[in-house]
Amino acid sequence: MEKKENYFNSPEFQETLHRYESSLQEDHPEYFGSDELSDIAEYYYDSGKRKEAVDVLDYAIQLHPGAAMPLVFKGRIALIDNKDIDTAQHYADMISDQLDLDCLYLQAEIMITRGNVEEADNFLNNAMHQIDEDDVPDYVLDIATIFIDYNQPDIAAKWLAMSDEDDLLDYREVKARIAFAKGDYEQSEQIFEQLLDEDPYSGKYWNSLAVTQLMSNRINDSITSSEYSIAIDPEDEEALLNKANGLFSLGNFTEAMDYYQRFLKLCPEEGAAYMFVGNCLLNMGRPEEAMPQYNKALECFKKYNISTSEVNQCRAFTLSQLGHIEQALECLAETDNDPDCNHSEINVIRGHILLEHGRVKEAIKSFVEALQATHFSHEIFFRIAISVYDCGYPTIAYRMFKTYHEAHHNPGDEGAAYLAACCRQLQKHDEYLKYLNIACQQNPSEARKVLGEYFPTGMDPKDYFDYEKVKE
Repeated sequence: MEKKENYFNSPEFQETLHRYESSLQEDHPEYFGSDELSDIAEYYYDSGKRKEAVDVLDYAIQLHPGAAMPLVFKGRIALIDNKDIDTAQHYADMISDQLDLDCLYLQAEIMITRGNVEEADNFLNNAMHQIDEDDVPDYVLDIATIFIDYNQPDIAAKWLAMSDEDDLLDYREVKARIAFAKGDYEQSEQIFEQLLDEDPYSGKYWNSLAVTQLMSNRINDSITSSEYSIAIDPEDEEALLNKANGLFSLGNFTEAMDYYQRFLKLCPEEGAAYMFVGNCLLNMGRPEEAMPQYNKALECFKKYNISTSEVNQCRAFTLSQLGHIEQALECLAETDNDPDCNHSEINVIRGHILLEHGRVKEAIKSFVEALQATHFSHEIFFRIAISVYDCGYPTIAYRMFKTYHEAHHNPGDEGAAYLAACCRQLQKHDEYLKYLNIACQQNPSEARKVLGEYFPTGMDPKDYFDYEKVKE
C-alpha cells in the first residue's frame, strides 16, 4: 500500500493521470494500457472517488477485453464492497488468462467467501504446479496473506512454511498476523516491534501493534501506538478507530466518541462506527441521542447486506431504557428473523428487558428457554447472571456468579469481577477483596469494565486491590 502511494505521487503516474483526465475533459478518447487504467482506478478508489474508479475500469474492460487487472478489480469491488459473490464470479470468469496470479487469487477468495475454504486451498495448490516457476516464491507468500486475511491461520501457516524468504518484511508481517490470530499476542507484538525498528514510519505496523496491545489489555500502550500512526497520517482510518476503541475500553466515552466521529467523516458509510457512537452515548446516559445513531447504523448495514443482529440488540436495549418496552420486544422479534442471529442470546436479552421492567415470570421463561436451547451452556448461564446483576438483583446474581466461578477460575476466565461487584453491594467485605484480587489478576479487562467506576479514572486494574487495602 505504502509503495503504491509513493508511485501515485511520482511524476510518471501524475503525467498518466493528467493525460487521462485531459482526454475526458476534451472528450477525446486516448489509448491507455490496462495496467495504466487499473492504476488510475486504484488511485480514484483510494481517494474515495468510487464512481470515477468504476468508470475507469469499465473503460479499461471495453478497451482491453479479458485483461486481468481491471476485471480482478471489479470482481473485488463486487465481492468485498457489494457482497455480491455471483457478480464477482462473473468478472473472474471473463479473464482470458485463468492462470494469471491475480485471477487465481480472486477465484480463491470467491471460494472462501462461499465457505469452501478447503476447496480454495486445493485449487491454489493445484495451480501452483501450473504457474511459472519464477512466480512461486511470490505466490506462496501471497496465498499465506490471503488466508490470514480471511482468518484461516492454520492454512496461512502451512503456505508460509513453503516460503524461504523469511527475511522479507511481508513474510514477517504475515507471521505476526498468524501469531495474533492464534492468540499468541506476545510473539505478534515482538515481531511488529522488530518491523517498526526497520520501518518506523509504517502506519500499518503501528496499527497492527496497537491492536495486539489492545488484545493483551495494554490499553494505554495501544493508544500510544495509535497516536504514532495518527502523527504519521492524521486521516489514517484504522488508527483513528483503534484509538477510539482503546479510549472506549478505558471508559473515556467522550473522547472515544470524538475519534469515532473523526473516523465517520472519512468513512460515512461505515455502519459499525455509528453503532460505536451510539454505544458511547448510551454509556454516557444519553439514550435519546444514541437511538438515531443506531438507526443510521441499521440503514448502512441493510444497504450493504450486512447482518443487523448486533445493532438491533443495541436498539432494543436503548428502547427499553427509554421506556418503550413493546417496541424493544418488537425489535428483538425482528432480530430473531435474521439468519445470522444467535436465538439463545436474543432470549437472554429479551429476558433482561422483561426483568428490567419488573415482568419477572416472563423474564424467567425467556432465560429458561435460552438455557434449554443450549443444553445449559455455561456461557448463556453467565450472560443471564450479568442480566440479573444489571437489573438490580445482587443476591441472586451473587449465587449465580459463585456457581460459575467455581468452574471458571483460570487466567482469562470471566466472572470474578462481577462476583466482586456483588460482594461489594452485599457488604461482604472480605469476599469482595478476595474476588477483587482474583479479578485483577485473572481478567483485568473485565475488572476495569465492571469495577472501574469505583476507582480513579485511568487507574490500572492491577492497582485496584492495593488501592482498596490502603483505604482500610
